[in-house]
Amino acid sequence: MPPSKQKSSASAGTRKKHAKKAAKAHGDDSADLDNLPIPSGQKPQRGQKKLSKAQKKALPKIKQYIPPPKPPAPPIPDPLDGQGLARTLPAELVVVLRRLGKKDDVTRRKGLEELREGWTNEVLKSGGSEDGELERELKETALLSAIPVWLHNFASLLQSPFHRSTALQLHSDLLSIPSLRTAILDSLSLSLLPGSQNRDILGSWLVAALEEGRRAGGAGIKSWDSSTSLRAAAPAGADVEGESSPASDSGKIDLTQHLGDLVEYLTLSILDPSTLHDNIHPAPVSSAPAAPSPAPSAKKGQSKGSKGKSASTPTHAPRQTAPVQPSEDEELVEERLSRYRVGGLVGLTWLVQQISSSGVVPPAELVNLVRNPGLWLALSPEPVEAADSPIGLSTAHPPIRRAAYSLLAAVVEQHSEQLAEEETLHMLSDAVLGSCWLEKEAVVWETAGLAVAKFIRKWPECWTITSNPALRRESTHSVDDEKNESENEEGDQDGEASDDDGEEQENMEATENNAAEKKAPQSSVSPVSAHYANFLEFTSTICPTIPQLTYPLLLVFVSTLPPYLLPLTSASTTQVQNLFSHLWAPVDSRLLSTHSLPGQTSAFQTFFQAFLDVTGFLVGKAWSTEQGHETAVWIVREQLGERAWKEGVLQLGGKAGGRRAQPGVSREFEATAFGKTLLRLASTDEKLIAEQSDVLQQSLLNSSFANDSANAETSTLPRAIPIFTALKQSSDSPVIVKIADEGVAAVTQRAVDRLEQELSKPSESNTFAGLVMVLTEVLRQHPDRVSEDIRQRLASILRENGSDVANALSSDALVSMLDALHSTSASTGQEACQTILNTLLGTQQSVDPYKRFAIVQSLLNLPSSDLLQTGSLDDIATESTGIALSTGSTDAIAVAVSSLRSAQYLSQDALNEVLALVCTAIHDSTEKLLTGHDFAETSLPRAAFSIFASYATTHLSEVVASDLWLQSLISVHHVIFLLPRVPGHIASSFGKEESIVALWEKTGQLNDNEKRKILSKVHESLREGIQRVEVEVDPDILIDVALATTIGSDNAPSVAALCEALLPPTSDLLDAIAYHASQPSHPSLPILDPLVPYTTEVSPDVSLESEFDIIGRTKAARWAEATVSLLRADRALVNSQPVLLQVALAAFQLAQDTLAVPGSSRGLYATTASIVHLTDLVREVEGAMSYALSYVDEVPVAWHNATVQALKSGTVPAESDLLQKLLAALKEDIVSQGGDISARSFRDVLSRHLRQSGAGEAEGEVWLNYAMSLIDKAPQLALAIILAVKPILLDTKPFSLAQSRLANALTSVKPTAAAVTKQGLPYLRLLIASAPPADAASVFLPQQRALFVLRHVNGWLTAEEDDDDEEAEMPEEVECRIAELETAVAPIVQDLSGAHWDGIFDLVENGLDASMLDDPTTSCVLYQSLILLQQIRDLCQSNKALHAAWTAKDAHMKLVLDLFLQCRNADSTPIVMIQNLILDLLGDVPEKVMENASLAQLSDLIKLSTSSAVQSAAYRILIRVIRHQTLALVLEVEASVAEAEEGHKHGTIELPSNLIGIAEQGLNVDWHGEIEIAPVSKLGCLLAWLAILEHFEDASLTLRWAYLDQLNSSKLLTEGLLPMLFAMLGISEMGAWNFPASQYAVDEFYPELLDPEEIADLTPLASYLFYRSLVTIPSAVRSYYESLKSRQLSMSMLAFVARHYSPVIIAHEFAALRQPAALAQLTEEGLNVRIASGGGQTVAAAGAGSSEAIASYVVDEQPMEIGIRLPAEFPLKAVDVRDLRRVGVPENKWRGWLMSVQQTITSRNGLILEALTVFKKNVSLHFEGVVECAICYSIISLTDRTLPTKPCRTCKNRFHASCLFKWFNSSHSSSCPLCRALF
Repeated sequence: MPPSKQKSSASAGTRKKHAKKAAKAHGDDSADLDNLPIPSGQKPQRGQKKLSKAQKKALPKIKQYIPPPKPPAPPIPDPLDGQGLARTLPAELVVVLRRLGKKDDVTRRKGLEELREGWTNEVLKSGGSEDGELERELKETALLSAIPVWLHNFASLLQSPFHRSTALQLHSDLLSIPSLRTAILDSLSLSLLPGSQNRDILGSWLVAALEEGRRAGGAGIKSWDSSTSLRAAAPAGADVEGESSPASDSGKIDLTQHLGDLVEYLTLSILDPSTLHDNIHPAPVSSAPAAPSPAPSAKKGQSKGSKGKSASTPTHAPRQTAPVQPSEDEELVEERLSRYRVGGLVGLTWLVQQISSSGVVPPAELVNLVRNPGLWLALSPEPVEAADSPIGLSTAHPPIRRAAYSLLAAVVEQHSEQLAEEETLHMLSDAVLGSCWLEKEAVVWETAGLAVAKFIRKWPECWTITSNPALRRESTHSVDDEKNESENEEGDQDGEASDDDGEEQENMEATENNAAEKKAPQSSVSPVSAHYANFLEFTSTICPTIPQLTYPLLLVFVSTLPPYLLPLTSASTTQVQNLFSHLWAPVDSRLLSTHSLPGQTSAFQTFFQAFLDVTGFLVGKAWSTEQGHETAVWIVREQLGERAWKEGVLQLGGKAGGRRAQPGVSREFEATAFGKTLLRLASTDEKLIAEQSDVLQQSLLNSSFANDSANAETSTLPRAIPIFTALKQSSDSPVIVKIADEGVAAVTQRAVDRLEQELSKPSESNTFAGLVMVLTEVLRQHPDRVSEDIRQRLASILRENGSDVANALSSDALVSMLDALHSTSASTGQEACQTILNTLLGTQQSVDPYKRFAIVQSLLNLPSSDLLQTGSLDDIATESTGIALSTGSTDAIAVAVSSLRSAQYLSQDALNEVLALVCTAIHDSTEKLLTGHDFAETSLPRAAFSIFASYATTHLSEVVASDLWLQSLISVHHVIFLLPRVPGHIASSFGKEESIVALWEKTGQLNDNEKRKILSKVHESLREGIQRVEVEVDPDILIDVALATTIGSDNAPSVAALCEALLPPTSDLLDAIAYHASQPSHPSLPILDPLVPYTTEVSPDVSLESEFDIIGRTKAARWAEATVSLLRADRALVNSQPVLLQVALAAFQLAQDTLAVPGSSRGLYATTASIVHLTDLVREVEGAMSYALSYVDEVPVAWHNATVQALKSGTVPAESDLLQKLLAALKEDIVSQGGDISARSFRDVLSRHLRQSGAGEAEGEVWLNYAMSLIDKAPQLALAIILAVKPILLDTKPFSLAQSRLANALTSVKPTAAAVTKQGLPYLRLLIASAPPADAASVFLPQQRALFVLRHVNGWLTAEEDDDDEEAEMPEEVECRIAELETAVAPIVQDLSGAHWDGIFDLVENGLDASMLDDPTTSCVLYQSLILLQQIRDLCQSNKALHAAWTAKDAHMKLVLDLFLQCRNADSTPIVMIQNLILDLLGDVPEKVMENASLAQLSDLIKLSTSSAVQSAAYRILIRVIRHQTLALVLEVEASVAEAEEGHKHGTIELPSNLIGIAEQGLNVDWHGEIEIAPVSKLGCLLAWLAILEHFEDASLTLRWAYLDQLNSSKLLTEGLLPMLFAMLGISEMGAWNFPASQYAVDEFYPELLDPEEIADLTPLASYLFYRSLVTIPSAVRSYYESLKSRQLSMSMLAFVARHYSPVIIAHEFAALRQPAALAQLTEEGLNVRIASGGGQTVAAAGAGSSEAIASYVVDEQPMEIGIRLPAEFPLKAVDVRDLRRVGVPENKWRGWLMSVQQTITSRNGLILEALTVFKKNVSLHFEGVVECAICYSIISLTDRTLPTKPCRTCKNRFHASCLFKWFNSSHSSSCPLCRALF
């Protein structure tokens, strides 16, 4: 950069001197140049004093010429407008192209995507129809016309990082279209684009292609390479034909013709990116220049004035300017400028490389750019100010510097001749050396290292050039001057003293510089280089931070230093010492880490290698001259001997490979490197290292064998041998080998001596183990360096001190020592080692057992050893096994396992003893696993399994041959296959242990016989587990284990084979299930299934607890569930063994009975059996039955005939299918046993088959005929068949004939007990079974036949007993069956009156009267009676005659109500069905009957019932009872008050104790903790509280106060009700928003609709109860609110009430006041009421009604008025009774009346209507002359609404009786409140 014309190259002192001479020449000798005023607009010279502010103001104003602004460049319009393309292109394309020119990034991206997807890709498509081809041609033509628009926006798109990739890809697509490629390339080749667009497009394209090519795999650069070429100019006279079209021949742009444009673009991009950005993104069209783009953030000195031409701005505004653009973020601007510069540097690097490779002569512009100092300012890591660089390079970011160094490497390597010019080289040397030593970024050094190294190696004279003061002044004067001047400008306030000091200092510097210039050629003092000083600082500060990148380059840098910077002559110079001090500075400061990851070198190792390389180089260089020998010796002695060896190798070395690397030679990186350096010195001259041998050895011994404990911690003893070994292996030099061998011998001798010393006199240094390790290492690696005397001394030490050595050393160290001594000794020494070992392994008390275990383990881990013999490990193996089994010690387990694996050292007896102990432990644990007694996964003997697996893996055949050992192998199977399937142990990892899994996998290598034996034992163990009730594992899990068990590669056995192996014989299965099926059923089960026989006795459960497993299954149940599991595993199994389905169906029926009635499984399941488990079983059997029946689907009628024929004959053909076999088996069981289980299974199978196969009337008739043939021989089977075929034959003639036949058979039965029992009941059950459902339209029997049958069976009930058989009685089942029959025929005979209806009514009454809900023997009769009663009720609704005949209705309904009061538990399906019938009939109970119901019984029902429906019904009846009793109690209390006035006593008024008892349950519940109350119990508590609040309704004031006093005194409200409601509604200290009360009508609730499953379902009821509490007892709730001590809770309660309840309550209050009856009552005596709005109430309250009631009473045409205002938080906040107008009433009376109104509402739980009534009576009676009570100042008593009737006999004042009562109680006397006379 040429120097400025306005500045001199001389220093400040020289300029002053010349200025003074010039002044004298002009005759002005007295001129004081220092005080001359500074001309305006000029900068002061260095040292010249600045003017003060006053002086500056006093200076004359000098007019300056300000040139007019340059006219703006003509704008380049968009071709859409400038060329009229918007009118010729398709409208869709114009919209897309418009978006490309927008500023919004999203809009531009959308335009690019639409242009590519909708146009370019469509043109690139091939194939298709003719229409598609035509459309593509049209689009291609449109795109060809739009190329100018694309090129107009292309450069700006490439500059955006958001659009660059998309734009490049789209440009590549356009170039792939031939016509478009030609247009684009021709436009660029011929420079047809306006303005600088050609330059901007080529430059932007190049930079973007290089950037994207580096990031995205080269796609962008491929497009550039395929479209451009750079070739040398053709020689003169060459053929230039075809050059008329630059892109026609090769289809590429010749960049040779556009190098000027590219260089110009790159120059602007690097040096002036702001201008380039403005050119690519022009400002909007205007008549004035666009505002310059904002500069990056101002640095120091840039905020004051202009600095250079580039920073000057006009002082006046132009007349017409562009619209002011919003300022951009400075960080965004700086990032954008940096991106431009990085792109420019990358592009320039590419261009330099391409020019060199193509042979093109570099253009002058490129050479000038390379020689431009501003370019190389990009190397500087420090911010470059505008004053130093007029082109403004801004802050140099790391990417800029990285790119700049890449450019430097390219220029040095390929254009070095351009840099060889003296001025350029001088400038570049200053730039490189002035920047690289300050660079701290590792990412920059990745590129800078190679570049700097190439530059310095290419021009080592750069050190000399930059060290020359004259040259340095000439090259840096302008920069220094500008910096100094800028600093002077900032120091206006510093004063004259600072200027004088600066002048004096500058004069001194000038004098020194002049002296140096004169003495430089002759002086021996080397000139000082600032860059060399920076280099030294670089080695000490920057290199440690990035060692891997910088230290390897030190040798290159140091090798180029000139002698005057680093002299190596004679004695060591300060420069050499300074260099080494800087090199060691990071080590001294602990800046270099000595640790590294495996496979990597640490920072210290990198430094150490570089240090050794530099040191070796300097030693060799110094030794090469005679004068440098002394320096070389000093370097070797001080740097290599003292620092490198002692610090680098001994102190900081030995840490290679990371912390986990094994110690040894491999870690001694430093010693190896040091050895190689010694080899280099030896090759130079062996004298250099001869003197260092003793130094190296002695320093290592001193650091290894320290005497004090402090140095012992940092001892290098463990590394001593590896260091010498590494030193020896580093080279083959005899000198170095000798040094290493002598060192090893010295260490060995010293270690033995120290070992004897440690044993004789133990010291605190504790180096015993280290000494042994060193000796072991010497014996193994350097046996030739150990003498026989040393070996004997070691053997003697171990023999005499064996116990001490064993306790002091680790087992590995001891064994390694013995093994090394044994292997390197003669026979005598080997015998001594064996003797020592036997002594150590003996049962000595001085050696711990675990220590001996460890020694044995170490011995067995040796690759080979002759120390052990057969039987040597017997005692150790037995001892370790016992300890392992008892304690689980891992050390003992490891020894036992190792001993079994090394069986050659064990005797057979010891082996058997060890395995016997292990197998016993395994058997016990397996038994616990199956039975679950005290089983936990942690209790499994892992030691036993590990020990057994270690032996069995290698001796598997012997294990299989032994029954004891084989059982342990089966236990291993259970651990692998069974344990992970047991609940609670699914995630168990025990069965995945490698040793156990490997053992089981090894069984696959056995022969077939051994495999079958193992599998047989496994199945035997599983079968035993299935049938044993002590086993807690489910049978289905055991079945899954059997299915999953495999041995080796063999397939698992088939399910049929497993069925035979795991289940008992089928006969045993059937007998076991038949035993339970033959037991009596539960009396209530006939309600659910007509096939269940009627019983009148409950058979007690005599099963023992030991007969059930943990979840209540018997052995038969476990077998049945195993059967179901097998059927689920293989659905086809039922084909071969249908008996399994028969067993499953029997279990299915009993499980269904248990689900319906707990405990009714007839002993198959316990009463505590899991409901979920039984439900799963029922579902599984249903699935198995459906799948089995699918095998026999869509069969013909012949199949049914054949099946019936087979059933009749009793023989099933061999070719019969599974269904026929199953039905035959079930039929045989029904006929032989007569049980209901097989009959129900037969019915279910047959009905499902008929339904699934789509059977019709023909098929059903076959089965019906068969059933009718069995009504006498097998009525149970006939009943099952009729129930199965009834759905398909109900309305058919055959079925009607069958019904008639059954009716005839029934009427033929004699009315005797025997006949009825034998024939009547079976016929009756069959006839009832044939009856249609109640909701069917089918006709059961003709009316007359039905009447005849009805009269006949009724006759059974009235028949006289047979005298011949006195013991014969009519069965109790008769009444139940007759009631069932009457229910079926009642609709048929409803129009026929007669005695049969009397019999029906009597039967109903007897059934209801004789039944009890808690007696299951009467459940069937009760159920049928209720069904019959329900039928009668329904018939009476449409039959008036029958209704009239039903005279006993009230009696029947009274019985229903009595039965309802017995509804407690609903724990079975029959009871639930009975309760549902009762609830249905309850609505017909007369009102009088309900009102007389027992309140105590209803309360108990609410409390004890387990049915929410029963509780709700009881609550509804209870409300009626309470209302009825309240009316009676009101009259009673009023009468008792009158009697009390006469002196009679009356009883106390209390709430029912039953309800209070229910409410008291909430006192013992922590409502804020975990609530463990069932929903039904909580429902009862809520309903009880509602019933309690119901007592307040319609009650007199006396009753209400009495009730409220009882609640307050018992604290039921404050500790029971409200805490419960708060917990349910979510009112807490954290808020009150858990329950969305606004979604519900809080004033309405219908308990009969409740069906709560969870407590949350009761929340709406709780909300309603809370509302009732606020309305009924507001004073109590208000008192509770006011007593809350927690402010958060009170605020939550207040907000909750005000939001959800207060608006509703206020609306109800005013609604009651608006009622016509209420208004009439108040206005009949002159009281007028009006309701006013406002008053600050809530919106909800105002919306529901007005917020204030104003009462007016007219007295002599003068109204007196009061106002009652309800607050928004009513009733938690008291009402406001306002005194609006008082007329003719004394103040005290008026206030008394107002107080009575307020108390009526606030304290007495009254309504506004009641309060106004009290006020009206007080006013009217006052004007009638009635005197008020002297106690309450009210005429009307607030308590009982009475007048003052109790006069004082002395003062004649009258009082209320209630007021006197309170006065007497409070004053404890009976005196008058006024005169104090006794009453």
